Amino acid sequence: MLPLLITLFALLIPGYNGFTAHPSNKRTSLAAPTPPKSVLTKLNGLPDSVQSFEDARGYFYLWFFGGSGGVGVALRQFPLQFQKFRELAAMSDKGPTRGGDAIGISPLCLYPRDLSRADLDEVLNNKMSVEQMVERGPKPNYLSEKGYLCFQSFAAANEGCNPLTLRAVFDAMSTGDNVSPDVAQANLDEFSSDGSADRASFKNALLKTKLTGFSSIAFLLFLLGPIVGSTCLDALSAGWFPDWPGNGNLPWSLLVGPGVWTIPKYWI
Repeated sequence: MLPLLITLFALLIPGYNGFTAHPSNKRTSLAAPTPPKSVLTKLNGLPDSVQSFEDARGYFYLWFFGGSGGVGVALRQFPLQFQKFRELAAMSDKGPTRGGDAIGISPLCLYPRDLSRADLDEVLNNKMSVEQMVERGPKPNYLSEKGYLCFQSFAAANEGCNPLTLRAVFDAMSTGDNVSPDVAQANLDEFSSDGSADRASFKNALLKTKLTGFSSIAFLLFLLGPIVGSTCLDALSAGWFPDWPGNGNLPWSLLVGPGVWTIPKYWI
């Protein structure tokens, strides 16, 4: 009975067949070990969660496609801004004007000419409320249908006024073609109650909204340009050529030592 129990116990020991170690299994284990997950050298542009080249590739796809969409949105603002400049230039000599003294708007507003104080007063002296402008005016877009004041409704409510001045007053209230009715009413009340000779309240508001619009585009390009580009480049190098000697000095190492032409030697 005892020999039988000893034999069964020996058969239960891993790696043994009876009392003899199984050499073939041991050799197989040494010849084909389970490959460990690749670990990367930490790059400044990558978070701590990126620990392998597989992680880096996923991170690259996330930033590349997400960032490309954002950069596309920012770049589309340039032709839109150029179109606005052309429209403003076309309004420069268009429509009636009362003439007289100019109020001296800032050149940073990028308007083709200064505005007449008499033309501005004509717009600001309109007794129609914003609510009435929205109700009676056209509604060319979704926001205007929801009660926002659009430029078309504002222009319709001030028919006969100077077109460039109309555009300037609306631009002083919004960076686009729609503005919340309460914001528009508050601004119009403030502009019309300003008794200064140069209409400082209106001029400051116009300059502020114009600079806000320009700076938002510039900031978006900065955010989605160097930052997204740097992050994508770090993820690209960590995901496809992590052992390349130039990874610590990107992007300059692409041009001078070791150079982009050496990357194929390290591609995985």
